[in-house]
Amino acid sequence: MLEGALAARGFRATVVDSPALWARERQRASEAGSHALILVGASRAQLDIDLGALADATGKQPVQLAIDGSSYVSVLADLAADDRVSGTVIVDYQGGVPNPDFQDASMRYVEYWRHREHADTTYDFQRMEAALAAWRQAALRSYADGAGPFAALVSRVLAPRATPQYLVTLPGRSRDADYSRVPMPAFYYQRVMRNAGIEGLPALPDYAAVDRALEDRIHGLPQASTAKLAENAGLLAQMVQRIEGRGGKVIFVMFPRSGLVRAADDVIYPRAVFWDRIVPLAGGKGLYYADEPSLRDFTCPDGSHLDVRDKRRFTLALAKALQARGWVSKGT
Repeated sequence: MLEGALAARGFRATVVDSPALWARERQRASEAGSHALILVGASRAQLDIDLGALADATGKQPVQLAIDGSSYVSVLADLAADDRVSGTVIVDYQGGVPNPDFQDASMRYVEYWRHREHADTTYDFQRMEAALAAWRQAALRSYADGAGPFAALVSRVLAPRATPQYLVTLPGRSRDADYSRVPMPAFYYQRVMRNAGIEGLPALPDYAAVDRALEDRIHGLPQASTAKLAENAGLLAQMVQRIEGRGGKVIFVMFPRSGLVRAADDVIYPRAVFWDRIVPLAGGKGLYYADEPSLRDFTCPDGSHLDVRDKRRFTLALAKALQARGWVSKGT
């Protein structure tokens, strides 16, 4: 009855992401060898890519290692240090100068993985418990978002104004975002302000005024620092060389963004200053969505991520673009 009531109110089963869940996928990146197609980066790689479509289009084994709100550098460094990793790595490129010393969730996830790899245990109960929890969360709405049956009953069935999740995490760690479930354009404006680092706006009469106010603030934003650009790009180059020296590939991809989020990124991280310099210095292959006709017209409802209804189409278009450049071959 509880599962039916939750379904009737629009709630879905969703996995809670964790270092243990990430470590399970990280293991696959090593075990799959040259057949692995590994995604690293942040939320765009998690929300914009359909793993099933990517597998169908390439014949490879997609591995989702992107971590929400985190830099790709720690994960790429970990993959480069592992001689078993010889697949194709797609890097969800982010804005400015890559910083190997930046402290974020990715370091915590990588450290968990390394500790688990070197732990001498016959029975890894923590791993088993994480696997069972993920299975339960993926199957039952009453355990969604780390809740339990009682919490789900009180906060989601009996609460008259309970709002179904717009974001669902799948067992393979990818995420589906349904933006029809969020209040627009307020949600979009919140994303713009968050990405641009804008704090607060005065009370404004309408959304057109909000647009104008945000445009004015964005035009006044400073460009991000280029300190250590060449030095840190050189560190990326070492990672790329290690992976490609084993027969793997590293492809930097700039994922779509729209509206004022794109406008802010163009001011803070001008392409000519960052992307056009860092990717060649790193020695990897690079695909900027705006350069590819099949990718440039996708719209991000929140300015930063694709809706679930567009992710399969985008994934197939991305795979085709990579194959057209000879960077990803079917089943190899």
